[in-house]
Amino acid sequence: MEQASVQSRGRTVGFAVTAKVAVLVCAVVATSFDLSDGARAVLGIFSIVYAARVASLRMALWLTVSLALIAVLYLAFSRFGVRLILFSPMHVYQGWHAFPVMAATCVVCVSAPGTISAALSRMKCPKKIILGVLVILRFFPTFASMRRALRDSLRKRGLLAVRQVLGNPLDTYEYVMVPMLMALVNSADQLASSAVTRAAEAPTSRTSYYRASFAVSDAVCVLACMVVCAGVVTMGRIA
Repeated sequence: MEQASVQSRGRTVGFAVTAKVAVLVCAVVATSFDLSDGARAVLGIFSIVYAARVASLRMALWLTVSLALIAVLYLAFSRFGVRLILFSPMHVYQGWHAFPVMAATCVVCVSAPGTISAALSRMKCPKKIILGVLVILRFFPTFASMRRALRDSLRKRGLLAVRQVLGNPLDTYEYVMVPMLMALVNSADQLASSAVTRAAEAPTSRTSYYRASFAVSDAVCVLACMVVCAGVVTMGRIA
């Protein structure tokens, strides 16, 4: 009975953070080689499939649209010599070559902060590093929620209407920027208060609500990524 109660304390999550980091390392190593465009396209498609399996279908859809846009811009620049106005060719080139790394990074970043902190704790990372990572990961969702609340408030008051924006651009800028700056300060205060409430600076050993051990599915995922990356590198170097 006691063993069952101890096992039920943690919440089992999907894929382990260590497996996601291993996939990210594989993507970094594979993209560091001089691959052909076909090999990079295969690696990008595999990154989308990986995101759909490990993260969510919404992220996979967003990555599909991003890869399609980058591919069109890259082909327009490299094959047809089209000079882009809004996008620098260097940025398009970097986006095309580093897309698998960006996809794998997104998968790691959308992981539950609790699983990331648990993985860092098992790696014996200093608490300052763990707190810094958690603050960075939680800052953007907190600020995004405040931004949506501010947008709804401005719309209800008619301050985002086209007539108001075009007629009084300076006032509109003030109405938007001042609350946004205050939201940034409030986000930092909330995150600091949350860390203190959860005893983040306590001298005791850190525990976690999540149970994210390296399972068979994680091993299969990492092995599949290694096989695909090795095949892509071999195909790219032969081509």
